[in-house]
Formats: sequence, C-alpha cells, structure tokens
Amino acid sequence: MRTVYHDGDAEGAAVPRLRREERARLFALLRDADEECGDHGGVELYGVELPGGSAATITVNGRPHGSWTSCERVADRLGLHLVWLDPEPGF
Repeated sequence: MRTVYHDGDAEGAAVPRLRREERARLFALLRDADEECGDHGGVELYGVELPGGSAATITVNGRPHGSWTSCERVADRLGLHLVWLDPEPGF
C-alpha cells in the first residue's frame, strides 16, 4: 500500500484506492407489514457491512444495536429482510 500524506507536505500525492473487498457497504433491515396489528412494516435497523464480512447495526434512532458475523446472519436471526443501500461495495 502506498503512503498517504495528511499534513500537506505531498501536494498532489495520489490517494490509494481501496479494493472492493476492503470497503464498507451500507444496508437496511426491513420488517414485514402486519395489517392485523396495524403495523405497516418498514425499516427496523440500519447497518454497515465491514471489510471482511462482519456487520454492525444501529436502530432507526441511531442507538447501537449489535455486531454480527455477517449482515445475512442478523437478517436471518431477526427474521428481517436485507436491503442494500449501496449498489456495490464502495460505490
């Protein structure tokens, strides 16, 4: 990996581009509507898939929720639907 300069001594220095697998990716976890209870469904949690595949989630109010081995794991464990907010990692 190339050196990254933060103090302005290297004007015009190239910033290294991260490979796709080294970038974080945002997602949302949605719950199904339950018309009998008057629940219209919606976003239950927001999260980020970290480099390496682990994930962290927060509530819709921004409070920490948990850390997981993968975003698929949290969706499966909580019975929610995974929706990617980034089309591809890092974009």
